[in-house]
Amino acid sequence: MKKNILFFLFISAQLIYSQGNTVTVGNGYSDYVKIVDIYNFSKLKETVVKLKFTPNKAISATLHAPSGTSPFVLTDKKGNRYALKAQVGWKGNLASGFGTINLKAYETKTVSLYFNQVNNIEDIYSLTEVDCSSTTSCWNFYDIKVKKKNTTINTSTSSSFDKSKVSAKYEKTWLENDVFDASNKFGIRIHNKFFVYGLKDNSCYLTIRILEGDKFIKTTKYGYKNLSGQLEIKKSLNPKYDSTVYNDTKLFLPYELLSNNLPIGKHDLKIDVDLFYKDGTLLKHLGFKEFVYTKR
Repeated sequence: MKKNILFFLFISAQLIYSQGNTVTVGNGYSDYVKIVDIYNFSKLKETVVKLKFTPNKAISATLHAPSGTSPFVLTDKKGNRYALKAQVGWKGNLASGFGTINLKAYETKTVSLYFNQVNNIEDIYSLTEVDCSSTTSCWNFYDIKVKKKNTTINTSTSSSFDKSKVSAKYEKTWLENDVFDASNKFGIRIHNKFFVYGLKDNSCYLTIRILEGDKFIKTTKYGYKNLSGQLEIKKSLNPKYDSTVYNDTKLFLPYELLSNNLPIGKHDLKIDVDLFYKDGTLLKHLGFKEFVYTKR
C-alpha cells in the first residue's frame, strides 16, 4: 500500500511540473512516436521528456533500461550527453517497468523519461538510443527545438531574417579516400549536397563531426576542435538566393586527426553533418555518412 501511495504522489508531482512547452523535431526516425513535452523537474534536478506512442498497427515495443543495451540519451548542441535515470508510464517485463510491451493498433501510450538535468532545455539537440542508428527500428530524434511556455521574443534584437522561415534539405554525402589537399595533407575529401531556404545574404556554416559508436571523437589539435573538444571541421557559407543549392560543398579530414586519437585497429566511424547559424545555434541536422578507418 505504501508503494502505491508513493507512486501516486510521484505521478501527481509530475503532472504539476509539466510545462506544456512547444517541441518540434527537425529529423525524427519514427512516425508513430512523438515528443510531446520537455521540461525541467527542478525538485529532482532532472529533465523530463514525454513521449507519445500511437502505432498504426499492432507492435511489440522495447524501452531499454539505463543499464541496458540501447538506453535513451539526451545530447545538447555542444555534444554533452545526459543519461537516462528513470521512467514513468511504461509497464514492461523488466525491473522498474522497462522492457517490452505490446501495443494494439492506434492504442495510445504516453511515457515520461527522466534524465540528468540539462540546465537550459532550449539547448537540447537530440534524443537517441545508444548504438542504434536504423531509420526503421530506432526511436531517434534530431534537431529538437523547445520553445518554453510564455517566453517572449525581443524583436528589437532580431536579425534580418525570420528563423521560422529558414529550412534546409539534405541530399547526400560522398567520400574521396586517400587524397591530398592543397596543403599536401593526406586524408578524406568529404563532398556534400544540400539546399538552404530563406537565408539569402545571411551567413551560416557547414560542420562535420566524427562518431565512433555513440561518442564523438575528440582532439587537441588547434583549428580542428569545438568548445567541447570534439573533432570538428567547418566551412562558412553565405547563401545568395532565397533557395540556394550547394551541389558539392567540400570539407577535408586529415587522416592524422584520426590516427592521433584512435587506437590501432579497425574502426567503424560515422560522419555527422550539420548546418549552424552564425550565432552557433543549430539550423539543421543534415545526415550521417558511415565509413571505415583502419589504423595500423
